[in-house]
Amino acid sequence: MNGGAAWLVAPVLIPLAAGAGLLVLEKRAPRVQFAVALAATLATLAVAVKLFAHAATGAVDAYLLGNWPAPYGIVLVQDRLSGLMVVLTSILALPGLLYGEARFAQRAPHFRAFFQFEIAGLNGAFLTGDLFNLFVCFELLLIASYALLLHAAGARALATGFRYVVVNLVGSSLFLVAVSLLYGVTGTLNLADLAMKVSSVPPESLGLLRAAGLMLLAVFAIKAAIVPLGYWLPGAYAAAPAPATVLFALMTKVGVYAVLRVGSVAFPDDGGALARLGQDALFALGIALPVVAMDATSSEPTTPSGSPVADDFSDLLDEPTPGRNPPYRDDFEALVPE
Repeated sequence: MNGGAAWLVAPVLIPLAAGAGLLVLEKRAPRVQFAVALAATLATLAVAVKLFAHAATGAVDAYLLGNWPAPYGIVLVQDRLSGLMVVLTSILALPGLLYGEARFAQRAPHFRAFFQFEIAGLNGAFLTGDLFNLFVCFELLLIASYALLLHAAGARALATGFRYVVVNLVGSSLFLVAVSLLYGVTGTLNLADLAMKVSSVPPESLGLLRAAGLMLLAVFAIKAAIVPLGYWLPGAYAAAPAPATVLFALMTKVGVYAVLRVGSVAFPDDGGALARLGQDALFALGIALPVVAMDATSSEPTTPSGSPVADDFSDLLDEPTPGRNPPYRDDFEALVPE
């Protein structure tokens, strides 16, 4: 660990502190909320660019919070992939915040705070080096996403939000069970430590370890909306407010990232009996995704509905009904000059 590695905590700490501060400022100093949110987002972007410039040289940095050694302490790790994802999150967050401030923040007073919490959860998920803190970051970004999704008023948003919450709560429960099994078998949740201990697990514990690994991959497949576990995604994306959708798009990338990171580190090619656990099945599902998508778009071409995706996007074009405007109608009208 070098001195520069201490900056790894900044992409998580800055938006986390900003979100907590914004909750306090909502009543005491509401006029400065946007300035605080913008400053935090710009600071996070600057730090992310600085860290990625270092990672692009091939360096791998690790930071032990409190200087507690693995596997007991919280460890943050950055390589090229995690640095790239943090930069991508920070870049997308800036226009999302600016658009949300112009079109959404006035009718959603908690938007700025939960937007920062979402950024903190995403960055933490990309930088964490152990499974338990990956679970914590998942919960942080999911709780923030629940709030952002339900900021969109109307029965449609509530119904979609309920389905989204239930699916992700099931995934979180499975995640916790899988983490408990892994810790019970190996005695660690640190990914680097798992890579060394998985290959030396006694034969009588391989069944539990395999079940925990497959459960983890199923959870990540839900988060990544991989076929057939992505039925929650079209409704959530269609009902979410436009500024929140910017970060929602990155939430599925967290699932893909977790599959790559955990699969390649904890169950590598030389991992013994558990080498490449579940990776062939995930590859097959990845191949099936574009096939299913093409089949869904080619069948019943003259019918505007018939699939969840079509139903969700056809609602965007519906004519207004008394007492209710279609989702985002106000946002679309703002793009058309008078």
